[in-house]
Amino acid sequence: MSTSLIEIAVAEIKELAVIEPKQASKKFELIANTMSDDQLVEVIENIDIVTLTQINSEHDISFPSIMSELMSPERIRDIVCQQPLYWEEKIKNNAEELKQHTFDFLTYLIRTQDTEDKQAAVLECIAEDPAGLFYLSIPFIELYRGEVLEYENYWEDKLYEDEEHLEEAEAYTERHQAEDAHNLGIDDPRSLLALIRQLTPEVESAIKALIRNENSGWEGIISKFASELVLQAKEKNQATDDEYSEVDDMFSFLD
Repeated sequence: MSTSLIEIAVAEIKELAVIEPKQASKKFELIANTMSDDQLVEVIENIDIVTLTQINSEHDISFPSIMSELMSPERIRDIVCQQPLYWEEKIKNNAEELKQHTFDFLTYLIRTQDTEDKQAAVLECIAEDPAGLFYLSIPFIELYRGEVLEYENYWEDKLYEDEEHLEEAEAYTERHQAEDAHNLGIDDPRSLLALIRQLTPEVESAIKALIRNENSGWEGIISKFASELVLQAKEKNQATDDEYSEVDDMFSFLD
């Protein structure tokens, strides 16, 4: 397929995303039937990160996405860091909603990948960005703080202080077998935590350290992390705008 046709596909997807991001996602799925994976990757690379974030945020995350599967770890990281700007107020101001929303979005982006190597690369890339690490941590704050933890058949109310208190997560190292034994599905945050622990233990350690460095309750930590994520996303957008404004200034004499 020629470069011009790829450019046409990019333009159509971007135009649809402005009107209806869900339709842009469907359009990509349609063109996937006519392009090779390499061509689809080229289309993705030519779509700006704002548009990619809009499309992926509106995608029905209960279904796999060809786009998310073909995106590079770097593009996925940028989407994760950009997505807080699209949080609805009812999500941003509710700890439970935010915990569930970030977990669902991460599950969609990570579990979509067809190999564990790609999953690990995505996790590592997200965690390298301070905002990405904040985002990765939100679904697990309540688990690590231990304020509401379902352990076997009873409820335990205490703060995790050292590694031995992570027995529940430790038990899932042999992930698939343990998930069956403990009746955990991919809709359980403990399952995603076990995946992170197995594939990228250094990322799990970074998440744990970030959370345990906070002194407030889990709802307060989520609120703080959410505010920081929105702030960092705005700063990144401002930096991008400044780059473009410098270029505009170069040609201001033409106005």
